Amino acid sequence: MREQVTIRSDATTSDLSDSPPRTGARVGRRLGVGVLLLITAAAAFDVLGPRTGDTSSAGGGYALALEYPQIARAGEPAPLILTITSDAFGDSVDVRLCGTYFEHLDFQAWYPSPSAESSDAEWVIYEFDPAPDGRTLRVALDARVAPGQLGGRDACEVSVLDHGDPVVTATWTTWRMP
Repeated sequence: MREQVTIRSDATTSDLSDSPPRTGARVGRRLGVGVLLLITAAAAFDVLGPRTGDTSSAGGGYALALEYPQIARAGEPAPLILTITSDAFGDSVDVRLCGTYFEHLDFQAWYPSPSAESSDAEWVIYEFDPAPDGRTLRVALDARVAPGQLGGRDACEVSVLDHGDPVVTATWTTWRMP
């Protein structure tokens, strides 16, 4: 009896084809590389954030300036700074913000702290003591985008209220990147 001996190759490339890749595979790889290059270029030019924006508005004897997070990422700071200027602050300054904006934030604190706050289904209203210098009240929110948040867009508005009615309003939009 004679045994037949099978010789096996140990080469790691022995089972690969010698023919060139199919057109669909080449196009798929090129598209994948192109997408990676676009993401890298966007990151290099700081398109993917974080970034701050600002807006302002005036009316009813008040000027409202707002610095807000224009592009924010999960776990990153998302400060909101309001500067309210008026020649005639009353006993308090009422500020109204949309309540849905805070759903995606890990809220830390307001500086200075509001003396009162209330809310309804749509709005959160903060009552601040008047400005120490009698003319300019600067309020800062210390917050972060909550960890684990996926991308999205949050539009909001802030208003200074006089006897419960908005006298000056500013709007902004924050893009949350994953």
